[in-house]
Amino acid sequence: MRLMDYHVHTIHSFDGRQTVEELCARMLALGADEVCLTEHIEPGHPEPGVDRPPVWDDWLANIARAWEAFPTLTLRVGIEIGDNPLLRKETQALLDSLPLDFRLLSLHMVGGVDCYDAAVYYRGKTRAEAYREYAAAKAESVCAWEDFDSVAHIGYVARYAPYQMEPSERPLQHRDAPEELDALLRHIVRLDKCLEINTSGYDSLGCPMPHPSIIRRYIELGGTCFTFGSDAHTTDRDLKDIRRGMEEVRALGGRWCCSFEQRRRKVWRL
Repeated sequence: MRLMDYHVHTIHSFDGRQTVEELCARMLALGADEVCLTEHIEPGHPEPGVDRPPVWDDWLANIARAWEAFPTLTLRVGIEIGDNPLLRKETQALLDSLPLDFRLLSLHMVGGVDCYDAAVYYRGKTRAEAYREYAAAKAESVCAWEDFDSVAHIGYVARYAPYQMEPSERPLQHRDAPEELDALLRHIVRLDKCLEINTSGYDSLGCPMPHPSIIRRYIELGGTCFTFGSDAHTTDRDLKDIRRGMEEVRALGGRWCCSFEQRRRKVWRL
C-alpha cells in the first residue's frame, strides 16, 4: 500500500495557509510516500479574490525547489479545476498550457452560486431541492468533461447545509438523486477515470465525500480506481484520515489507489 494525498493546497491557492516547504516537511513526518499539489483555479467565481489562480512561474519554481529539498518525497503537480460551464473552453486552454501530472475535476458553483454561500444557495429550498439541484449540476459538469483524471468531493453541497436534521441525514446519499448520480458515475466508469475519496468529510459529515452509498454504487457499476485527498489547506490537516478512507473503501470492495505522472496513471493495491 502506498500512502498518498492527492488533494492539498498551499499559499499558491487563494485560501491556502501552508507553504510548499511546510507541506512537504509535514507529509514526510507523517510517513507519506507521495503528495500531489492541487491548487485552485476558480474561473468566473463571483466572490472577490477567489478567481485568483496561482502565479504559475512562481508556483512551478517553488515546486522545483521542493523537489531538491525533499528528494525522498514524491511531489506531483496538479490542479483542482473549479468548473464553470461558461468558461470551459478557456479553462481547457489554460490546463493544456501547464505541465500537469494530474487534473482533479471539481464543482463549487451551482447556478453561479457557491454552495458555501449558505444564505444565498439554500434560501427558499428544502434539503431535497438543494441536494438534487447540486447533483444535477455535478452530473452536468462531469459529463461535459473527458480530459480529467479524478472527480472531486461529490457531496460538497452537504458541507454547508443549514437544515436541522439527524447527523446521518446530512451527507448527500445515492438515494437523494439516483438518476443524476448514476449518470455521473457511469461517465466516470466509461472513461475509466478515478473517483476521489475526500477525507475532509469525516470531520464535517461523519463520512468521506462521497458517501459510502455512492462509493458502493460506483463499484457496482464497474468502477475500480480511486484517489484519496485530505483537502488540506493547513498543516494540521495534511494526510488527515487518508488511512481511514483507504480502509473504508477496501471494506466496500474497492481495489485500486491511483497515482499520476505526466497524466499517466499507476495503480496500487488498496
